[in-house]
Amino acid sequence: MEVNIDNRNKPSVVRIVTWTIVVMLLVIVAMSSFYTIRSTERGVLSTFGKISDSAIDAGLHVKIPFIQSVKKVNIQQKKFDGKENSYTRDVQTSEVEYTINYDLVRENVPRLIKNVGEDYHNRIVVPFVRSAMKQSFGNFAATEIVENRDAVRREIEETLRRTLDSNYFRNIQFQLVNIDFDDDFETTIKEKQVAEQNALKAKNVTIQVEELAKQTKIKAEAEAEAMRIKANALERNPKLVSYEAVQKWDGKLPEYMLGNSVPFIDLKQ
Repeated sequence: MEVNIDNRNKPSVVRIVTWTIVVMLLVIVAMSSFYTIRSTERGVLSTFGKISDSAIDAGLHVKIPFIQSVKKVNIQQKKFDGKENSYTRDVQTSEVEYTINYDLVRENVPRLIKNVGEDYHNRIVVPFVRSAMKQSFGNFAATEIVENRDAVRREIEETLRRTLDSNYFRNIQFQLVNIDFDDDFETTIKEKQVAEQNALKAKNVTIQVEELAKQTKIKAEAEAEAMRIKANALERNPKLVSYEAVQKWDGKLPEYMLGNSVPFIDLKQ
């Protein structure tokens, strides 16, 4: 039995498939043409691999599909933790944990990515931190660092602010999280601190004893002076003896008197 196939519908099927593909491609092109940059980002536009020097601000933008690409760079404050070994002026080894914070200069983000790359922290910041730490630790003896670590921190921070390229980095903040010296040295430091505390305690006791002795001397001298003044007064005026007796008398006369005893106060005076 012969089957006849109507080929008149074939062109219409091909057209439908073709137009479907075209529409899908147009949708893909349209979708890839638009992009959004958030307020916490800056865009780095690249055309055939060549990076533009101008940063793309926040908002909705258009690019040429398949020709241009956009790298979104977060511009929020950066925070990195690190660890370095340094030597002090008196050649004590130390393992130092630190934290560094900084902001990127927003308008120069494309230049930073173009000239340095996305791994700018490890390629630029870390070497400068290492250099600043070695320099600053070398300016202090280990005991000075233990007693005033903030002076070391400030010096490192100032060095970084002066040496890191201000075209790319700003608002640099540096913190020393922990400084770990050799165990023997830390034991020596602890013993020194205990000795200083004991010496201070002994000094305070000495000061207290001296102050007590001083107060006792002042009190004794005051009492002696009072007795001297009183004795001179009694010597000049014998009647003061009777006056003193009256001041101390409780108002009672003795119940028994012996022989020629007379009252201790001469009432006729």
